Amino acid sequence: MEESKDLAIGLDLGGTKILAALISREGEILGEFECKTSTGKQSDTTANIIFAINSLLAETVADRSRIMGIGVASAGIIDSEQKIIHYAKNIGLENFPIGTILEGNFQLPVKLSNDANAAAIGEWIWGAGKGKQNVIYITVSTGVGSGIISNGQLMTGINDSAGEFGHITISHDGILCECGNRGCLEKYASGSAINMRANQLLKNGETSSLLPIIEKGLVVTNKEVATAAKQGDVFSIQLLKEAGEYLGMGVVSLIHLFNTEAVVFGGGVMNMSAFILPSIKETVAKYGIAKMVEKVEIKKSVLGNKAGVIGATGLFYLNREEQLTMNK
Repeated sequence: MEESKDLAIGLDLGGTKILAALISREGEILGEFECKTSTGKQSDTTANIIFAINSLLAETVADRSRIMGIGVASAGIIDSEQKIIHYAKNIGLENFPIGTILEGNFQLPVKLSNDANAAAIGEWIWGAGKGKQNVIYITVSTGVGSGIISNGQLMTGINDSAGEFGHITISHDGILCECGNRGCLEKYASGSAINMRANQLLKNGETSSLLPIIEKGLVVTNKEVATAAKQGDVFSIQLLKEAGEYLGMGVVSLIHLFNTEAVVFGGGVMNMSAFILPSIKETVAKYGIAKMVEKVEIKKSVLGNKAGVIGATGLFYLNREEQLTMNK
């Protein structure tokens, strides 16, 4: 890596926003620009992405020769080698050649990562997993996903789909998932699952300070569940504890499979980590093989909701031959 090239652009493509950020080799955000994700044509998304990066560059760096490249974090089914987003429902993209578009417009190398993998890389290099060679990052938001670093290798699988933690089966005849399977973890422990269960139970007569919301014909949100839990609402506390137990059971399997050093949790649901994280830890201690789980650190993300955009640049900063081998 040339000494003069000490910056990289991170691009996080989300369902509601596009975030572009200039990242230093220390993982610091030196500037950022955000715009809404287009819900229309892919050409609109292309225009928004180019606008976001141009706006970022206009506000931050005059000398573009310092920039190594653009790292992209995206949800959905991707091809990191061809730099194509094959399908991302939440962004409305299909067979989207993000690499060709960015390389053509900015004359910079592009690296494409699954969003959970990007966040895992960010936490590994600069965040809660810094200094470790075995780290599992789990994102809990609308759904549940993960990125896995094992012996200094990012586990991607044969088509960048490794780490679909939200779709491990925890009940063979359980709730039907959008993937077509039943009993997937994210139907019990995601933000969507917490929201759905809260409203179902309250409609069935559970006692809670949230009940007046249902009686008015409104829908209880996770933000309201979190607020009620902080105010001591037993129903809300128990709901979050149960979500933690489901996540904990899944984490036990991950620890048994990968013998990891640290499990790092991120995503919007971790805003309620004060109630969920202790439950995860208790479940892991209860059901895990003692010698395998006793030294595993289970903690909240350090990079928070910027893990994806920061981690997207991580591959530019790593010596790939010595520190990171793409396991394909």
